[in-house]
Amino acid sequence: MVVALGAVILLAGAAAAAWWWMGRGLFQPGTVEQTLTARGETLDVPPGQQADAPRWRVAPEVELHHVAVGQGRDVVVVHGGPGLPPAAPWRAALLPGDGLRWHFYDQRGCGASSRPLTHAPAGGTWKAMQEVEARLGLAEQLADLERIRRLLGKERLTLVGHSFGALVAMLYAAEWPERVEALVLVAPAPLVTMPVGDGDLFTQVGARLDAEGRRALDAWMARTFDFPARLKEDEAALSEHFARFGPLYAQAVRKERPGALLPASGTPGGLLSLGLYLSLGRHHDWSAWLGRVHAPTLVIHGAEDLQPRAATARVVEALPQARLMELAGTGHFPFEEQPEAFASTVRAFLTEVER
Repeated sequence: MVVALGAVILLAGAAAAAWWWMGRGLFQPGTVEQTLTARGETLDVPPGQQADAPRWRVAPEVELHHVAVGQGRDVVVVHGGPGLPPAAPWRAALLPGDGLRWHFYDQRGCGASSRPLTHAPAGGTWKAMQEVEARLGLAEQLADLERIRRLLGKERLTLVGHSFGALVAMLYAAEWPERVEALVLVAPAPLVTMPVGDGDLFTQVGARLDAEGRRALDAWMARTFDFPARLKEDEAALSEHFARFGPLYAQAVRKERPGALLPASGTPGGLLSLGLYLSLGRHHDWSAWLGRVHAPTLVIHGAEDLQPRAATARVVEALPQARLMELAGTGHFPFEEQPEAFASTVRAFLTEVER
């Protein structure tokens, strides 16, 4: 009996692993509100929230760390990673006189924001995968953006999404097209379709590492995508694991660009990162869905980014009102490396949108 039960558990774990490598993501665009309703959640925010408060309560058990800088038009920044918030506001946002009020927030599950889960729930790998994705995956991230819109009292949002955060911003604009005034996508992760191909981040990093670095990256990836094993670890262990990718990325960038400026990051999300990978799956095509985005969109590509321009261009092609702007002398973080050029580019675009 014990042997038979063990075999069932092993088969369940193998099935979950096979789903990851072969299947679609758990997130289905267009279903955010239905998904929340089925879980007994709403998009309403608790009363009494202040737009400039250091913490935004977006749900009874979830507070988001928030910093606002500048004066003027409200701009909400969606950070990348996945699950890797900046340690401080961007240098470009700190320049005086740009007429923008930049709102930086740590997404649920990372940084100084609430972590709704500290352990995956018991009951088997498949149940744990579903619950982690439901509490921390793309649907909840989009829902939090909608709650932020309501908290700010805005009819429409202006969103600036960086890297993986650009995908979140795009998906929000497709989920609720009428609620977005403008999009700025900075070095957007080319995840409109998966597999990605030449724009895959891990491929680009691995190609620039030495033999020892490639072995470390391979080991990190094997550990990352062993979901049955990772779901047995707590949030602290998972956060520490995801932080180990940073030095590998820095090594790859500095091999090509020794003087590159890489900003400090906040505390990575552990279960959050797993939840977002589960949302994505290994195979999806969201290009038709993203055709719903009708907000004017500026896509900024750093000329020296590890991500090829062609990969960024595929994001532009998926959005009906998008145009591509390339900034010289910068890589994946143009708001840090070329803050004046970045700020003037964003300001000119948003001024044009207002007109």
